[in-house]
Amino acid sequence: RDAMVAYEDEEIEPFTKELDLSMDNVVVVDNLPVVPPEKVEKLIGILIKLYSKIGQIAESEDGSYKGLSMPMDDVKNESKGFAFVEFVDKKSAAMAVEQTDGHKLDKNHVFSVVRFSEFSRIVEVQDKYEAPPPPQYKERGNLREWLADPKARDQYVTRFSDESEILWNDTPESKDVDRHVFNRKKWTDTGHQWSPHGTYVVTFHRPGLRLWGGEDFEAAGRFMHTNVRLVDFSPCETFLVTSTWADPREKVDENAKAVIIWDVRTGEEKRAFKNEGAKDKAMEPFVWSHDGKYFAKLADDAIQVYSTADFKLLDKKSIKLPGVKEFKWSPAQNVIAAYIPGQDAGQTPARVVLVDIPSRKELRQKNLFSVAEIAMFWHPDGTYLAVKVDRQKSKNTKSYSFELFRLKERDVPIEVLEINSPVVTFAWEPKGHRFCLVHGEPPRVDCSFYTMMQENKSQVKLIKTLEKKPVNEIHWSPAGHHVVLAGMKTLNGQLLFFNADDMEVLGEDEHFMCTDIEWDPTGRYVCTYVSAFRQAMENGYIIWNFAGKVQLRVTKDKFFQFLWRPRPPSLLSADKEKDIRKKLPEYSARYLEEDRQAREFAEKAHLREQQAKRDEYDKGESQRKKLYLEWQKERRELRGCVTDDEDEYESVEETFEELLSTKEDKML
Repeated sequence: RDAMVAYEDEEIEPFTKELDLSMDNVVVVDNLPVVPPEKVEKLIGILIKLYSKIGQIAESEDGSYKGLSMPMDDVKNESKGFAFVEFVDKKSAAMAVEQTDGHKLDKNHVFSVVRFSEFSRIVEVQDKYEAPPPPQYKERGNLREWLADPKARDQYVTRFSDESEILWNDTPESKDVDRHVFNRKKWTDTGHQWSPHGTYVVTFHRPGLRLWGGEDFEAAGRFMHTNVRLVDFSPCETFLVTSTWADPREKVDENAKAVIIWDVRTGEEKRAFKNEGAKDKAMEPFVWSHDGKYFAKLADDAIQVYSTADFKLLDKKSIKLPGVKEFKWSPAQNVIAAYIPGQDAGQTPARVVLVDIPSRKELRQKNLFSVAEIAMFWHPDGTYLAVKVDRQKSKNTKSYSFELFRLKERDVPIEVLEINSPVVTFAWEPKGHRFCLVHGEPPRVDCSFYTMMQENKSQVKLIKTLEKKPVNEIHWSPAGHHVVLAGMKTLNGQLLFFNADDMEVLGEDEHFMCTDIEWDPTGRYVCTYVSAFRQAMENGYIIWNFAGKVQLRVTKDKFFQFLWRPRPPSLLSADKEKDIRKKLPEYSARYLEEDRQAREFAEKAHLREQQAKRDEYDKGESQRKKLYLEWQKERRELRGCVTDDEDEYESVEETFEELLSTKEDKML
C-alpha cells in the first residue's frame, strides 16, 4: 500500500510527443517495367539492391516485409509499373530522391522518384487547371538611396563576434548614433561581401546565400547552393556566380553542381557546371570580361570563353593555346592576355599573347627566353599591361625586368625596363600613367616611382626612389595621387603615407599587427584593421585620412571583417571631371564653411548639454531644499530642540561592557 501511495504521489509528466504521420521516409518509384507475377521477385530484388546502398530499408523482424511494396493489377495479372520503398529515416529517403530520380534501368525505363508526401499532392491535383493568384508586387525601394546622403558620406560593414554593423564614415567629432545605419546579430555564418556597385550586401549560410539592400537592408534575393564558398558578381551586377567544393570529411556527391551562374534580378539559374576534377578542391574559377558579356576559365591547353547571350561556349569551341598557364582580362576592353610557358628545356620560348574577343584575333605576342617566373598586371583603365619577368641567367644568378605593353597605341609597342634587384611587388596608379614598384632585399627595400609619359611622349622614366623602407605592399588611392606604402606581416604594420604628385612623405605611423588595408571609394580615407581570422590579439580598426591623420580608432574583440561599400561608376565624362577638379578650390571653400558650421553646432550642442545637466541639478537642489523646509518641524521634534544648527548639539559617547562567557584552561 505504501508503495502504491508513493507511486500515486509522484508527479508524472504527460506524454506529449505526437505521432509522425508525414511518411516522409517513403518514396514512390514510377516508370518501372510492367512484369507478370513470376518476375516480380526478381524486380524487387533489383530495387532493394539499388536502394539499400543509399540507406537502410525498413524491414520487419520476421522478414515478411522487406520495406518494398509493388502493387499488382488483379485484372491484368501484372504489376502496375510503380513501387513504394520505405526507409528507416527521412534523410535516406531524401537522398534516394536526389540520387535515383532520372536513373536509367534500361533504355525504355527511366525512374521518376518522389517522396510519398509529394506523390499524394500530385495525385490530388484537380483535372481542371486553375491559375494561382498572381503574387502581390512588393516595392523594393531605392536600392541606391545611400548615394543621396546630404554629407556625401560613405558606408562600411563590419563583422565582430556574431554581430554585423553597417555604419557611416563621419567626422571625428560625430557621435555613435550619427554613424549608425544598421546592425543585426547572426546575420551571416561566415562573412559579408558587397556587389561591385554597392547595391547589395551578401550574407553566407549553409543552404546558400542571400542579398540585402535598400534603406533598411531588406531581403533582395535568395540563391540556394549548399555550402557556398566563393561568390563573384559580373561587373554590372547582372549575374552572380556561386562556387562550392566538397568537404573531404563528408560523403562526396558525384552529381553536385560545383558552380552555378544566376540572374541577380530574377533568381533564375542560367548555367551550372560540375567539377570534373577532384571534388574536394575548387573548380578552376570563371573570370568576367569588363562589360559582363563574357566569362572564361582555364582548361587543358585552352581558354574556354562563354557568352552571356546563351551561356554556351563562344562559337562552340575553345581558344586553343597549347600549354597556357594563366590569363587575365583587360579591365577596359574585351582582350585577354595569356601566358604560355616555354617548353623543351628552353628550346621553345615562353610567350605572352594578346587575343581579341570575340574575333579571336591575335593582337600582339612577345617571345621570352630563359623565363623562371612571370606575373601580369593590367592598368585599371586598360591602357597598359606590365609583365614582370624573372630570368634564370645561370644556376645562382637571376635578372629582373618588365615588358610594358601600350594597348592604346598603334601595333601595341613594347618597352623593356630592367631592374637591378628582386621585385617584391608592383602596382599601377588607378588614374594616370604612373606605377610604383618595391625592389631589393627585405626587410629594408627601395620604392621606385615611374611614369609612362615624359613631356607628353611615350617613354618610361624614373621619377623618384625612396631608399631602405620597411615596405612589402603598395596600396594606391582609387583616385590616384596618394599611396600607402605598408610593411605588413613580419613588419608589424608600418605605414608610410605618400603624395605621388609632389613626391613627398605626408606622414609615417604604425598599426601594430595590422592584417588588411582598404581604401574608401573616394580615395580620401583608408582603413587598416587587425582581423581575428589572422591575428587573435589587438583586433579592431583605424580609419585614417589620406595624409595619415587618425579619424577613428575602434577596438573590438573577435573583430573579423571591414569592407567599404563600393560606389557605382561615375556618370560624368572625363572632361567634366577635369573641369570639376579645376574648380575644386571654389567648391572646397563652401564645404569648409559647412564643416566649420558643423563644428560650431557640435560645440554649441556640447554647451547646451552641459547647461541642461546644470539646470537639472539646480532643479533637484531646489526640490531638496523645499523638502528640507517641509520636514523641519518633524525633524526638530525628533531632536527635542528648536534649531537645525549642528554646532548647537552636544555629543555624548557612552561605553557599555557585558561579560558574555568565561572559559578556564589549565597550563601544563
